[in-house]
Amino acid sequence: MKFKEFKKKMKKNIFSKAEAQLVAFETSPEVLKLQLHQWVKSGDLISIKKGLYAYSDVQINKVEIAKYLYFPSYISLEYALSIYGIIPDVPFSMTMITTKTSRTFDTVFGQFIYHKIKADAFFGFDTVTLIAEREKALVDYFYFNTKYFVPNFKFWEEQRFQNLDEVDFSKAYSFLEKFNVKKLTVLLRSLEEYAANIKNN
Repeated sequence: MKFKEFKKKMKKNIFSKAEAQLVAFETSPEVLKLQLHQWVKSGDLISIKKGLYAYSDVQINKVEIAKYLYFPSYISLEYALSIYGIIPDVPFSMTMITTKTSRTFDTVFGQFIYHKIKADAFFGFDTVTLIAEREKALVDYFYFNTKYFVPNFKFWEEQRFQNLDEVDFSKAYSFLEKFNVKKLTVLLRSLEEYAANIKNN
């Protein structure tokens, strides 16, 4: 099958080898494997990871890539907190939460880091954008950094947390119930007090 014909039939910007085989059903798996390799070599396709491809001339949304790389997952932790402006620095890697084994993927589109969480705590995100709610991203961040975080004002100041007036702490406390980690409550209460202190000064 010629590339133009394949591209016309394949309606998705990102696709797996299995999906490519469905489109090129008349082509044997061996020949298709060779064709995909040649299209990557010629620059028509980009190999995101083994068995996952994207068109080189189409602008790809990183969220779409994240969705295909490792499912199920959602955007949280540093990447989500930077979107909400709670932390000032924009992380190099897209940080994700998954119920599967933790994995890191280095691709031409950047690095994607997936952190494993228990199934009960896999919630609190938009199913379309895959971005965690502000409060869930914060709770996830605390959960994966519990042993490094200290519940005092100096620590929060050093972490340069900002826009805390936009955080619904009541919602964040309700999220904690699924984690059952006492220190998370201590940390959140300390951050809430810090946020109130900033607001009053």
